[in-house]
Amino acid sequence: MLLLDIGNSRIKAAIARGDALEPIATVSHAGDAVAAIATLPDLDARAPVWISQVLGPAAEARLTEAVQARWSRAPRYARSVAELGGLRNAYREPERLGVDRWLVLFAAWSEAPNRAAVIVDAGTALTADVIDASGRHQGGFIAAGLLTAQRAVLGATRFATRDEHARYDAGLGLDTEACVRQGAMLGCLGAIDRAAAIAGAEAQRWITGGDAETLLTGLGAGWRHRPLLVLEGLRALARISG
Repeated sequence: MLLLDIGNSRIKAAIARGDALEPIATVSHAGDAVAAIATLPDLDARAPVWISQVLGPAAEARLTEAVQARWSRAPRYARSVAELGGLRNAYREPERLGVDRWLVLFAAWSEAPNRAAVIVDAGTALTADVIDASGRHQGGFIAAGLLTAQRAVLGATRFATRDEHARYDAGLGLDTEACVRQGAMLGCLGAIDRAAAIAGAEAQRWITGGDAETLLTGLGAGWRHRPLLVLEGLRALARISG
């Protein structure tokens, strides 16, 4: 099956064959996910298409049309629900939990059921969620991601950044850009550490997202870096959905 993780700025695509998950494309969509879908590789005529998308309900009809035009089949969409395979959503309105957050929770729970966990997705936003050993979602929080925080501070001042992707380190900044960069890093690390503390020492620790590698340089041992965790959750959902 073809799995699509349509985020705020990128589409990740992978093929699931049995237990194997083969990444086939990562494309930036710059706000036009429909056009980006047209650039994705060809697909076996029998393969179903599953989508996780965070662009909102209004985008779904256009995405469906794009998939039908590209591969001549209608996709199926992941939804955040109250309960799935023993995992229970903490939100009073379950559908309001971002589907990408729901899927990374389900990926972790599917691989390690009956284990408490903290799951971090470090992208445009930094999200952290906690589940207990019974599968109950304890809740989570959302903060600005590394670049989002950096741009917010520099955008509110007269300082323009010269290199958004300069290296982060553990030291003190020696110019304004470095100070903002270090502040963004420390803010994200502090949020992650707090979530891990709430989850408890026995909880498994998972991290995904575009900034995961950078953040791992400031985190302690024991974190599982899974770049395709949303797609892993989407595959697990597809398997139990038939």
